[in-house]
Amino acid sequence: MLRIAFRSLVLWAAWGGLPAHAQEPLRPETRQELWTSIGVRGKVPVFLHPIVGDEVIRRLRLSGDLGYRSADVFFAGRQIYVDLGARYKVNDWLNVGTEFRNAHRPDGTVRNRLGLMADLSHDIQRYSLGYRFNYQHNFLEWGQVREVFRNRFQLGYNIRKWKLDPTFSVEFFTWAGYKGLSYFGTRYKIGTEWSPGKGQALNLALVYDRQRDVAWPVYRLIYSVDYVIYLNKF
Repeated sequence: MLRIAFRSLVLWAAWGGLPAHAQEPLRPETRQELWTSIGVRGKVPVFLHPIVGDEVIRRLRLSGDLGYRSADVFFAGRQIYVDLGARYKVNDWLNVGTEFRNAHRPDGTVRNRLGLMADLSHDIQRYSLGYRFNYQHNFLEWGQVREVFRNRFQLGYNIRKWKLDPTFSVEFFTWAGYKGLSYFGTRYKIGTEWSPGKGQALNLALVYDRQRDVAWPVYRLIYSVDYVIYLNKF
């Protein structure tokens, strides 16, 4: 009788442990990606000068970028995109702007999004502090991640007699959808900017992106390389 009771207890414990084991959270998928782009920044074109005032010409900057983002294999493309944007300098510490992205993916799908943003910046001795609020509308169907609020906090440091000043930022992603507000991702970034010549900038960064509040989260380590030409500095 004792043996039967002992065997029953063992079997009950084994079967009882199966649901608990099955409910263990899945380990996040980890990926490595390459993000790279070529961009141009400049003033309002000359043919528009008779239409806009001198103050707008002085404060407004237009931008265009052609970018590539890889899948987990660097040369397996995940998307190619074009960004068109504008920034207006309200004063020394505030810029407002807008940006439109058209992205094409290998499966033939096309994704569009529109962003409205405000940038705050302030320097304290050798430190540069920054904050960006970005409202992003993704042109997707209702129920998908369509309305997104992005909040980015940035800290930079100007090293004396050194051209590669480091910058660190953390950005939080919040989805405003049918379930209310959902904080679904965090992005950490450390990088620097180097000028290879007049009116040029090469931005190098390491980005760590973490998804959350999803069934199968993805953690991505991203190598970012961006080349920018500033036309007004030539």
